[in-house]
Amino acid sequence: MELIAQLSLWISFIALSVSTLLYAWQALKKDSVGHDVRSANLAFYFFASTITVSGCILMYLIISHNYRFEYVIRYSSSDLPLHYLVSSFWAGQEGSFLLWTFLGAWLGVVFLRSSRYDIRRIMLFYNLNLIFLCILLIKQSPFRTVATAMVDGFGLNILLQDPWMVIHPPVVFLGYAAFAVPYSI
Repeated sequence: MELIAQLSLWISFIALSVSTLLYAWQALKKDSVGHDVRSANLAFYFFASTITVSGCILMYLIISHNYRFEYVIRYSSSDLPLHYLVSSFWAGQEGSFLLWTFLGAWLGVVFLRSSRYDIRRIMLFYNLNLIFLCILLIKQSPFRTVATAMVDGFGLNILLQDPWMVIHPPVVFLGYAAFAVPYSI
């Protein structure tokens, strides 16, 4: 599971880098948007799907109480109710970065499918924003393992065991991710 999780982060980063390079290549061209942007869009869609796989893996590890992973040990425990287990996804820095990247990826998909703009330059800058998040995710991976599995985790910080913890961080990170769209435009 660790190999698949780490691989999904790296593949996400590579797909996003390819998409960025293709958008940069297209932005340098003087002609109108043609069929060449399709490959950049496909690379971005592939990035969005692989970062989704990474998020699903982390959520599965948390809900299944897989205490071989450092992140799961630090932010979840067997006695937490489901809604706090879900909120332990973004309780730490690594999970927050993954949530932010995930939301940014899917906002990018929505933007690509609904945009009336020339997306070559816009997606170039949008992707650069996401590349930095992917670099942070690779450096601070939520998929680091420990030498020996623990019986239980430390649990969610008592200050974070609040119903607003389930709602507040995803809304905040959705705002952060959404702000990158007008910035890129």
